[in-house]
Amino acid sequence: MVDDIEMLSELSEALRLQNEINRAEAGQKAPVSGFTYKGVRLKSRWAVLRELEDMKRIVDAMPELMSRRLETIWCDSKVGATYTVTVKDRLWVPDMKWAVSDAIVDTVGGHNGIYIDGDTPAGMEVDPYWPDDYARDRDSTGEKSAKTPISR
Repeated sequence: MVDDIEMLSELSEALRLQNEINRAEAGQKAPVSGFTYKGVRLKSRWAVLRELEDMKRIVDAMPELMSRRLETIWCDSKVGATYTVTVKDRLWVPDMKWAVSDAIVDTVGGHNGIYIDGDTPAGMEVDPYWPDDYARDRDSTGEKSAKTPISR
């Protein structure tokens, strides 16, 4: 629970206005902020249509036996491409972290961080990952290239 914070009314109004601007700029809105898709509850903080469609594609990109283990995927519209994933009780498997991360990278192109929660382990973070940030592994056309040997 967050305690009330005392602030000047001008500051409060400025923060409210900025939040409205951020929400409006997040993209086209869906009529709902969440729904269940293939047994997984998908939810977007600001009901951003693109995020909800991306999460459907993430579920589809995962092996079926992995996606069935998921309870929820939530996308934080404030940050963008930041996800919280909840695994159903007693269905955690060691490869879950990478199955989720790989599905997000394959469908969205990367992420700003993933938090995975479940009964065991209780909370696991995946650092932000955008493959294009690792351009040194690509040639001038953008294709993956063999690593250049290091000269000594």
